[in-house]
This record gives sequence, C-alpha cells and structure tokens, in this order.
Amino acid sequence: MKRSVKILGIFLFCSAVVVYAGGFEEETTTVEIQKADRVIVNCDLGAGEFRINPGDISEAAIVDVKFDPKVIRYDIDSDYRGSRCYIDMESDVRRHSNIDSEGNVWDIQFSTRYPLELDMDIGACEAEFELGGIPLEEFNLDIGAASGEILFSEPNPSRLEEIEIDAGASSLTMEMIGNANFKEFSFSGGAGSFDLDFRGKYNSGTAYIDIDVGLGSGDIILPKDVSVRIEYDGSNWFSSVDIDDRHLDDIDDGILESRDFEDADTRIVVRLNVGMGSLDVKFR
Repeated sequence: MKRSVKILGIFLFCSAVVVYAGGFEEETTTVEIQKADRVIVNCDLGAGEFRINPGDISEAAIVDVKFDPKVIRYDIDSDYRGSRCYIDMESDVRRHSNIDSEGNVWDIQFSTRYPLELDMDIGACEAEFELGGIPLEEFNLDIGAASGEILFSEPNPSRLEEIEIDAGASSLTMEMIGNANFKEFSFSGGAGSFDLDFRGKYNSGTAYIDIDVGLGSGDIILPKDVSVRIEYDGSNWFSSVDIDDRHLDDIDDGILESRDFEDADTRIVVRLNVGMGSLDVKFR
C-alpha cells in the first residue's frame, strides 16, 4: 500500500494518525501552514465519498481518510515554496479491485484563515462540499459519474477569479453561488441533471456566467435583486431554453436585459449554450 507524506523531508510539518476499525483503516493527516500565507491544493481522488468543510483552524488542512487498504492506495504530499503551501491529494483503486463508496471516504477541512486555490479531479463519487467562508481564489472541478452538492453558505472574503466546473453524467446541485464572490463562472455539463442557484451576496462589478449543457437538463436560479443580461440560442427540435422574462426587456434575438442593466453597479451576464438538452431559468 502506498501512503506517503513529503514535506521537504521534514515529517514534523505534516502528521498522520492511523486507526484500524473493522477491516478499514482510518488516518488523520494534518498539514501545518508554517511560514506560508496561502494554500494551493491539487486533488485526484478517483471514486469514493468526499466531503469538504471550512474550519477556523491554524493548520492549512486536516484530512480524515477511511479506506479499505486491500482496494485503495492514497497519498497526501505537501511542500512549501516561498509563501505558498502546496498540497497534493491522490487516491486510486488497486488493479482488479472493485470499490463501493464506503471503501474510500475523505473528510477534508480547509482553514478559513488563508487564501485557497483548489483544483479537483474526481470520478464516480458522492460529494458534499461546504465552501462558505473559505477565502477561495480559484476553484476548478472535473467530476465524473457523480452525485454531488456544493454549497457556499457564507460570503467568500476573497475575490474568486474563476470557478470552472466540468460535470459528466452527474446529478449536481450548487447553492448560493453568489456568495462565492466570483468574477467568472464556467459550467460544462454532459448527460446529467444540474441545479445551479446563483443567489447570494454580490459585490460591485460584473460577474460572468457561462453555462454549456449537452444532453443534460438544468434548473438555473438567478437573484431577482441583481441586474442581469442573458444571451442564449432559442429553442429548437433538439434543445429548449425556458426563461422567466417577466422583468426583462427583449434587446435583440437571444438577448434579454433587466431594465436598469446599463446603469447598475452590480451586474450579472449569463451566456447559455444548449446542445440536445434543456435549461429552465427562474428568478427568486
């Protein structure tokens, strides 16, 4: 079994505790912040159950892993370069092994004290991410055949440059995305169902949302108290776009705007592209 911790050869910066329970192993890995002032995380986690929560902790991250050692190999590697703490998390299934979600369970806690860049690639999984209050500055997620919920329950104290989501055959729900304080949001969905709720606290400026859906279907909720511009291709034989346009002006073919859009300090620009799927846009 491959389980390692690497931090410039100094083990004290990152510690792991091992517990054996009923054929599973449970390990807790603590990554210290040391002299860094921001955290860069890369995750390649394969299949399993993955949970993220914020915490007012002095450490960069605390990771609890429950796994079947006969099936799963995993690594948590850390490094420090300049003012940055780099964390790599990886798990994979041993050759000719089968896994259910209980064989690879991760509970990850990120500190709310340090800016975070998060890049995740996960496969068939159940995912629950609570990112509220984390100073998230970049978030990239590539998720496969999954069931997932992503919540921003509290405003992001940092400006998030970009959220990029690539979802395969997934059932994915994202709530209070406006609290992410993002500049750009990009979503690409395959054959799945997607619920994207963009309510939350927006700061002054323009936030850009790009949504591209292939064979899937999506429900999109936009905040009714923020000025919006929607650009979209109309419905055809293969796709449908249904927009609640009661409070929008028809500017041109496929372009709708709030009446005060041009003069608003806070604005959202939404661009929709649908292949053979459907989107339903509502305001709340």
